[in-house]
Amino acid sequence: MKLPDKYGYGNLFGYSGLDGENSHDEDFIGMTMSEPLTIRFDDPRGTVTLHLDAEEDTFAYILSDAIRTDWTCLAFADQHTIIGKSKAVPELYGSGGCCNRPNENVSILRNGPFWYVLCRDGASFVLCKHTAQEEAIRLAKRGLDMDIEELMERKLDYYRNLPSCPEPAYEKLYYKALSVNKVNVYSPQNGFACRSTTPDRLPHRHVWLWDSMFHAIAIARYNPSLAKESILAVLQCQREDGFIPHMMKSKDEVSSITQPQVIAWAALEVYRSTGDLGFLWKTASRISAYLRWFLHNRDENQNALPEWKTDFYNTHCRCDESGMDNSPRFDTTEKLDAIDSASFMGHDCRCMAEICDIIGDSSAEAFFTATANRIAEQVNRLLWSEEKGVYCDRTFSGRLTGVMTCASFLPLFAGICTSERAGRLVGLLTDPGKFWSVMPVPSVSQDDPAYGTDMWRGAVWLNYNYMILQGLKRYGYTEQAEKLRRRTLLEVERVFEETGMIFEFYDPDGKRIPWSMRRKGEQPLFPDYRVKIHSITDYNWSASFILLMLLED
Repeated sequence: MKLPDKYGYGNLFGYSGLDGENSHDEDFIGMTMSEPLTIRFDDPRGTVTLHLDAEEDTFAYILSDAIRTDWTCLAFADQHTIIGKSKAVPELYGSGGCCNRPNENVSILRNGPFWYVLCRDGASFVLCKHTAQEEAIRLAKRGLDMDIEELMERKLDYYRNLPSCPEPAYEKLYYKALSVNKVNVYSPQNGFACRSTTPDRLPHRHVWLWDSMFHAIAIARYNPSLAKESILAVLQCQREDGFIPHMMKSKDEVSSITQPQVIAWAALEVYRSTGDLGFLWKTASRISAYLRWFLHNRDENQNALPEWKTDFYNTHCRCDESGMDNSPRFDTTEKLDAIDSASFMGHDCRCMAEICDIIGDSSAEAFFTATANRIAEQVNRLLWSEEKGVYCDRTFSGRLTGVMTCASFLPLFAGICTSERAGRLVGLLTDPGKFWSVMPVPSVSQDDPAYGTDMWRGAVWLNYNYMILQGLKRYGYTEQAEKLRRRTLLEVERVFEETGMIFEFYDPDGKRIPWSMRRKGEQPLFPDYRVKIHSITDYNWSASFILLMLLED
């Protein structure tokens, strides 16, 4: 078992809801800094940093809750406690400087409402975080009695009990992806009756709609219970009218917009992995209500082509609801019939019809089949540019925008286009001057004036790459699908080998480390998400799609 061992800035380090209770509001979550071995814990009132001198050390493995070097090992014992052993003396820093005291084995630091206590006994040490000082001290002293080697073995057992990597060349990347999945799990809390998954515990922390669906599709391959809970957590935030928010801090603190329609697809994929008919019965009516809400509330011009709610005044994020926040598709101030919304809805209606067939609801099956057919008809009639051989958005005034993005290929994924149009799309996709970049598929064509590295203005996103390769396979382009899978994994692996990270998005030109790419503006010279959020590290849906690309037949 080859585990990830590349140290660098950006590794998340925290206690997983898979292992027990962890707290969203009092989260003890850290991130490794550039200097080894240094972990910074960020709270609203400032930062606390744990440093163990490892300049000349060799890392055996770096997991999301356990790290081992030649000199040092440390791991999370529970949501409050890190235990470790090291030849180096651990140093604890607060925002105001070092709090270690010479010749004392206990260091205490206060950071806002939280107390950090570092206890040392010879080579052993414990770091605890708690809102109560005395409890932090008690837990730290208790931690000194724990067996660090036994704890480290338990951490490794988690991975030993998972499916092995089917492609040895990507084994370290594979276990890194599993580790990212693991750290981004919360136990039941804040009104959620089950565990939930988050895109990244730093900086996002919360639950997001389509992220959770993507996580579930991958996690179903090795942990069906968690996959189902990832979907159920989102459904717990559904309103009575069927609306599901795109972001959920708690069951009662949610956003006012939604996100792409992938929930029926996720539920069907989980069913295919588990065969759990009860899960479909439990979720079908709520997913149906959501899709009906979307059809009723996001088709202003009543032409069967759903739109997104767009904020024309927000130049950096005009269409958060689409998930493609700053895409040049939305540089116009005209309302759009959206190719991605229509394709997602058409695909999810097909999935919903299949779910209804499985559970024996013939009336709902007929409705969703008819809806999917109507959407496909309208996409092909209104959103196809014969001149360019591509699908794109259409203004309410009837003008095709001509902006070519990765969303233009979603009709392949949704099974909407004809074989002839599929062939033209594949020709466009594999054109080196447009979408067949060093790392396909850029989020906008390379010949577009907006092309660059700024999120959805050129950067490559693994969710779209996965959906596009599924579309290629659907239409029989298996060779092109395999080439896309290979080229995606090769660049992800290259960046991983250099940084030790899995990123939110990637450079289509294969030149830049993702944290140096633009993200709604220029990035500082050195990555620090507190200064400006960069391409996020240990990003959960990227990890999920890496796993899907490796585990699927």
